[in-house]
Amino acid sequence: MSLMETLADDNKPWAFMRRWLARVGLSGRGLVIAAPMLWLLVFFLIPFAVVCKIALSQAMIASPPYSPISEWTNDGELIVKLNFGNFQFLMSDPLYLNAYLSSLKIAAISTVLTLIIGYPMAYFIARAPEARRGLYLMLIILPFWTS
Repeated sequence: MSLMETLADDNKPWAFMRRWLARVGLSGRGLVIAAPMLWLLVFFLIPFAVVCKIALSQAMIASPPYSPISEWTNDGELIVKLNFGNFQFLMSDPLYLNAYLSSLKIAAISTVLTLIIGYPMAYFIARAPEARRGLYLMLIILPFWTS
């Protein structure tokens, strides 16, 4: 008996939930997909949108400390005012530019070193006898447990 058949029985306490989900149009697969999408929306997209709004607006001494990026006129038109001056300042100030380029350099070096060390190690583990693969993986993973 499937979950939906179990929930279909009107005597069951979850029957109201099944009827509501059927009315809304969500099936079991839709619910499974909706859970991580809702998680991403709440904890990634909404904060990302807030940061983008602050970055693209004009700084003000007020509460909130930035100007609105859009407003409606009396004619019903939407006016969008984006300010790229913050990004222009970041790219023209040598302190921020050097920090950004240094971060990119460190990321590239660490990526290359990880590939140089990781690929031969993965090849060695893949070619090792199956009885020893777990031991080799444990020797790699164990140091990360200490931090």
